[in-house]
Amino acid sequence: MILLVLTAFLPGCKKYEDGPLISLYSKGMRVSGTWYFQSVLYGGKDSTANYTYQQMDFIYIKKIDGGVFTWNHNIYATSADENPLVGGTWKFFSDRDSFEMIVYKNLLRDSVVTKWKIDRLAYTEFWLERNIKDTINLKWQLIKYVF
Repeated sequence: MILLVLTAFLPGCKKYEDGPLISLYSKGMRVSGTWYFQSVLYGGKDSTANYTYQQMDFIYIKKIDGGVFTWNHNIYATSADENPLVGGTWKFFSDRDSFEMIVYKNLLRDSVVTKWKIDRLAYTEFWLERNIKDTINLKWQLIKYVF
């Protein structure tokens, strides 16, 4: 009987398209940490090489159901870059399967707001996608290393 109930109701509990079905960590704790780009698809084409030396660090603040982040575009400082580090804020939308990032540039004078659909939010995998100009699909598959 329990198996029948679980079979009937658990598929409806799945929040993200690619899972996980159940997690021991809150969604905020799963986002927290240092993320690396495992795969990037821009318009269906592999653009991962452009993100090889980049990382994103997310901090979760429970009160605001989101937090702050930094995006380091050159973690090994292999070249001089005008803006190797940018940052901003992030939050979950009320539907909980979407994610907003506000990237601040030039000491908070300029900002870019992006809304992402979360496809997978596991402790070590964070998959996001969004449309750019309503025509080009951008997909990030981020990975977190746990030592």
